[in-house]
Amino acid sequence: MWVFIKIIKGMKMLLLTYDFEKSFDVYWQTEKYIIEKKYDELISSLFIAYLQIGKVIPQTTTNYWSGHSFPWTESWDELQISFNLASQGFYKQSFYSLRSGFELGLLSVYWNLHDDGHLVIQEWLKAETNTPHFSVVWDKLNSHKNFSKFQEFFDIKSRLLNLGYLHDYVHSKGLLYSNTMGKFKSNFQTFENDCFEEWQKSFEEIMKVLIILHLIKYPVGTIKFDFRGKFGIDIPDFGGLDIGRVELIEELIGVDVFAALEEVAKQDEAVYEIMVWVRSLPEMTEEQRMEQIFVIDQRWLERMGFVEWLNMEMKFYEQFEESEEHKEKISMLKSWAESQGFMKSKIDRMNEST
Repeated sequence: MWVFIKIIKGMKMLLLTYDFEKSFDVYWQTEKYIIEKKYDELISSLFIAYLQIGKVIPQTTTNYWSGHSFPWTESWDELQISFNLASQGFYKQSFYSLRSGFELGLLSVYWNLHDDGHLVIQEWLKAETNTPHFSVVWDKLNSHKNFSKFQEFFDIKSRLLNLGYLHDYVHSKGLLYSNTMGKFKSNFQTFENDCFEEWQKSFEEIMKVLIILHLIKYPVGTIKFDFRGKFGIDIPDFGGLDIGRVELIEELIGVDVFAALEEVAKQDEAVYEIMVWVRSLPEMTEEQRMEQIFVIDQRWLERMGFVEWLNMEMKFYEQFEESEEHKEKISMLKSWAESQGFMKSKIDRMNEST
């Protein structure tokens, strides 16, 4: 083993110019640059918005755990990885993940277009069929009334086609799309502000396009409605979002584009049926909200134990003046945890029982 480690270290010193330590320097320079250019809030908002988009994909008793949301999940992962790669100076590779994240996000809409994703995705999910070509994907999307309606307002197809240059990084189309990014630079990862700018521009466009595509298919995500007033903190997975998140999305993609999505929502039958049902429900009382929160806290107590849960709870409330209602809730939960034997975490209880 010692000989093997020595050989690896020797290779690192003599042969490998791309090594992990150099990534630290690039990372700190990238972070400084992001803050100086005020990209931190934009990048964070785009990630938050796309994370919310995962919630507009309905989870039902029919499709739950079917894999119908796997393309979005994988897309979410790839976009995070892309940011990490760009932050470490691996710009070419960050574009690989951007392209993958984009295509997977596109497939998220494609497979679920007719609400039968839990069925039609299975062969692809098991790697028994190839990923469809863009022309096939677009033809299917364009055949849907929501997309044809939106296309009347904005040419979303052109925005998709304009992202075709991402393929050039995968296939290394000359020096500009190589690991040097067309620059005369060191043969290891370095911070290059213009390369990060190119990544930032592409990342922003991809995020916005994917958000738009999902909202064309699931326009219920554009409805500004106080769903918490009807459901409290346990909103069913029908695709509705908090008003604040909807407003964030509107700000990111632009009011004109959002207005076009609202027009799509007006003629979407699923949105109409959902909102008729939601509006027919009674408003949740304060007592019902508190009971709902209490039940959810009980689930946390069962896993974490009262002591660990209380520590987490008080850290959250340390910036606020604790109310009598909150003190009463803690007292009630402590009594309940003691009666159930949940003062310690589930892991600690299991260890003590063995």
